[in-house]
Amino acid sequence: MRFIPEGWKVTKPANDTVTETKVRIESWMKVFFGDIFANRFENESELTHFVKGNEYSCIGQSHSYNGVQVVPETEAIVFGASGLNTCTVDTATLTATCGPSTTIKELKDELLKHNRGMLNSGNYMAQTVIGALVTGTHGYGSRAPIADGVVELTFLDGDGQPHTIGRGDPDFQYALVSFGTVAPIISVTIESTELMSYQSDAWITRLSKKANLKKGAVAVSWAVVPYSKPNDPLIMLHTLRPATEGKAAQEKKPPLFSLGWLAQLVIEQFWVFDRTFPTMRRTLQRFADRLNIRTHRRVITKPEDIDFLYDPEPLLKSQRSPDVLQGFFSTTHTAYNLAFFVPLSRADDLVRFVMLEAESLRHLGFHLKSLIGVRELNDKSDLPFAGNFNGPVAAIDLFADVRDYAWLERLQREVIAYFDDVRPHWGKSAIVPDFAASLGENHINALRELHQRHYPQGNLKTNERVRKLFDLGRPAASTVYEMAKASGHDE
Repeated sequence: MRFIPEGWKVTKPANDTVTETKVRIESWMKVFFGDIFANRFENESELTHFVKGNEYSCIGQSHSYNGVQVVPETEAIVFGASGLNTCTVDTATLTATCGPSTTIKELKDELLKHNRGMLNSGNYMAQTVIGALVTGTHGYGSRAPIADGVVELTFLDGDGQPHTIGRGDPDFQYALVSFGTVAPIISVTIESTELMSYQSDAWITRLSKKANLKKGAVAVSWAVVPYSKPNDPLIMLHTLRPATEGKAAQEKKPPLFSLGWLAQLVIEQFWVFDRTFPTMRRTLQRFADRLNIRTHRRVITKPEDIDFLYDPEPLLKSQRSPDVLQGFFSTTHTAYNLAFFVPLSRADDLVRFVMLEAESLRHLGFHLKSLIGVRELNDKSDLPFAGNFNGPVAAIDLFADVRDYAWLERLQREVIAYFDDVRPHWGKSAIVPDFAASLGENHINALRELHQRHYPQGNLKTNERVRKLFDLGRPAASTVYEMAKASGHDE
């Protein structure tokens, strides 16, 4: 998420004045955007004072949730890079308590001091912990959503009064994954786990080989070359499992300067070719597909590696040269996307369906960009709005050039029409209300009631898609409409 020009900062004074500096915020593909008045805080007393006297929205830092946080023309509480980034570890309960500005990396660094780690995490460590968990989407393996690890949270109501709730409270499951209808959340307490070493395997292989190669893995993600053969597409598969005695790092690659080597170079530098030669997308992918290459790389991670899932090599990416093959599994390397969840048992069929639909649209000038990303969440969550509430799911990522975003929405609507139990990745789809039926009317009503009970003043503003989904009143007028209205051109 791009928020504010580098070096720009506004700290909210502890009084009733409001910021007069307006800035533009945009989501990953600029589909969601708006001009806001940004406010940052150095302590909770300033934040509380502000909430009492203003209408406001809340914005996190660098995570996909921000698509449903954009509320144009509002006084926005911006938690990125503010002073509210405290993080402490309770050595008795082995839980960590984070402030609203604490990032995933800051939490992991603090846990590492106590030889502990997160149960799970998203693939971008600059995101705030609270921002990552409130959509019930980020994570991997068992208890995949980050929200599943939270044991307690504290939020401010419309009067600036704190409310602390935990597991067992009927409101907890809704306050935790609330899409911004309960905000600001000023503190979360989250479980931790022991540090351990993992065996991280990455293959270039075929979809038909996936089931056998992923056996015993605790985390699985794969990326499909969209213009390879739909009956058995070329994929990049990444698995993670606890390290065992006798397993060592290894790498199998095609001979140097062979056709297989050249095809692997194309695949490993996929996003470079994809951006530089967009008209060659399909041709290059067909070339790699016909060569039918096979590679395998195994890395044994260190227990202290804080990004072992998406970047299993030692250190962080910012501290060494890029590892291109493993970089496939951090999909934010490419222009961002539209995402949704389908039952895990239908993932292979869904991928083939999308490939065939994309091929049928090629004569209209549309090409999928980069890869079709798939992340497996292999258990069931108790959180009603988690992606895997109804059982194991695959999180599907579709990519396109910015100008082609509407084609992604067309593909998404086709998926909804042909597949059951599809849920959106909150913040990456402009058609979120279309998924209301998949969420359950009783759960929608429960979150609406929670919001209305704590914010009867109407001072907490939410994105128009969220307002429509939960029937919270008429959507806020867009910046463009307000400008037209002010100039008398709103007829």
